[in-house]
Amino acid sequence: MSDENLYPHAPDVIERETADNGFSSGWGFHFQTSEKYWIDCHVHGNGTKQEFQQCLKEWFDWAIGWRQSKLIVVDGKRMSSKSDISCEDLGAVAKEDDRLAFLYFPGLDDTDPELLEKALESGACGLKLWSPTLVLQGRPYDEFEYPKWEGVFKIVNDKRLAIVWHVTQRITDSPYTGGGRNAYWGEGWKKGVKYTNEDLLQSFLKVAKAHPDGHFIGAHQLHVGWDRLEEILDEYPNVYIDTSIGCFVRYGDVMYPEDQKKLREFFVKYSDRILFGTDTGVGPGQHVESYRLSLVGHMLFIRQLRLPYDDLQKIAHGNAERLFGIEASSDVRMGNIRP
Repeated sequence: MSDENLYPHAPDVIERETADNGFSSGWGFHFQTSEKYWIDCHVHGNGTKQEFQQCLKEWFDWAIGWRQSKLIVVDGKRMSSKSDISCEDLGAVAKEDDRLAFLYFPGLDDTDPELLEKALESGACGLKLWSPTLVLQGRPYDEFEYPKWEGVFKIVNDKRLAIVWHVTQRITDSPYTGGGRNAYWGEGWKKGVKYTNEDLLQSFLKVAKAHPDGHFIGAHQLHVGWDRLEEILDEYPNVYIDTSIGCFVRYGDVMYPEDQKKLREFFVKYSDRILFGTDTGVGPGQHVESYRLSLVGHMLFIRQLRLPYDDLQKIAHGNAERLFGIEASSDVRMGNIRP
């Protein structure tokens, strides 16, 4: 056996050393810790109710092989359109298929608290907010601090809701993940936007600090590096991150040891503050090879960290269950997803 702190093995490997008088000691000795299942906290959905429902089934026909138990779709709009699906429709699908949970996604002018209450009544387990709209429309960076939003955030605080919030957007290229240069900012600059990512970040942090019982999940790691994230997570106990886009390795890639060490230390230290998310999609035209590879690439990133068993379960599914008040799908409870 090697150092279990650095190279943890699945709990059953250790158990076999003594169980049954050690009869199977050494069998499967190389098995690493593995996730019981995955819950993805950041998935997009589109199409009509019927189209989405069919696509959800097709997705899980494939994804169950990767131990995916549940999706949290972030696009629950006030009403359906060709490109959006409503909270009411998502709630109807979720009642029939417990592999689905969903968030309410209000527009910048959908600030009536009653709209949030109605979404929660339809089954939404939290909110999705998207600051790039501020940039694209040339609106003030601190608009979420305006009094019109206070009723919404009061509900978030009082009900201890979780929000997946796309706050900032990198300016550089990111060919590794298929991302281009100046996304959203290019349009915003044309409209006279002068503020920066730092302004958007500070506004987000002000809202989080003012509502300490809410759970504020920064999508894409807030597009800041690990040292800065450590400072943020230490200062703001109700701020979290998801793993989407930045926590990804391309299929076949292996992390450099120095990167793996730094990331592993961070993920162990903050295992209560990280949620698995991929920014993939379900709906007509969405179940494509790029999204399948994206899901796997995010899983492989986590697997390459060789996390201790308990930390791995928190990130793979436990934190999402705790913050959004959801449980594993019946597939897991019935044993259809093997641990």
